Amino acid sequence: MKNDIRHRRRIHMVKMEFQRDFIIKFCAIIVFAALILAGIVYALSTKSTTAVFENSRLIIKSTADFLLPLLLLSSLVAIIATGTLTIIFTLIISHRIAGPLYRLEKDIAEVNNGNLNMEIRVRKDDELQDLAKSLNQMLKLINNTVSVVSKEIINIPATSLPEKDQQHLENAKNILKKFKC
Repeated sequence: MKNDIRHRRRIHMVKMEFQRDFIIKFCAIIVFAALILAGIVYALSTKSTTAVFENSRLIIKSTADFLLPLLLLSSLVAIIATGTLTIIFTLIISHRIAGPLYRLEKDIAEVNNGNLNMEIRVRKDDELQDLAKSLNQMLKLINNTVSVVSKEIINIPATSLPEKDQQHLENAKNILKKFKC
């Protein structure tokens, strides 16, 4: 049973598409920044030369040609390191932002299906606590109003009304039956 709860929470607490897009966009920014930095350093170093000892031989190269492998390697390491950290942080941030919103969306969909007895729940430390309280107060008010109206309509004898009004009364009763109070 515990396994089911963890599995359900992992899938249903955040829209996976949102989370994936969030991570991809941040990683793309990191890759883009690393490539721009490498391009700028390469472009600025094309007009200079560098003397380098490679395997005990003196080699004179363009500084850009000397730096290119170093820039590519350092950019790759930076992309991997910051990409990993970005994935971790965006997972955490997306759960903190999108998780409560997704939960709220699911609860509101249930209310939309007629369940007025439910309570909108968010985690204790979520930023949406005030919104959840307001929505729960609104749901209680709507639930009480629908309950009172339902009780009053049920007590109206259909036979005492003209036929046209009897149909309206039956329609109102059918509409109110859709709500779970």
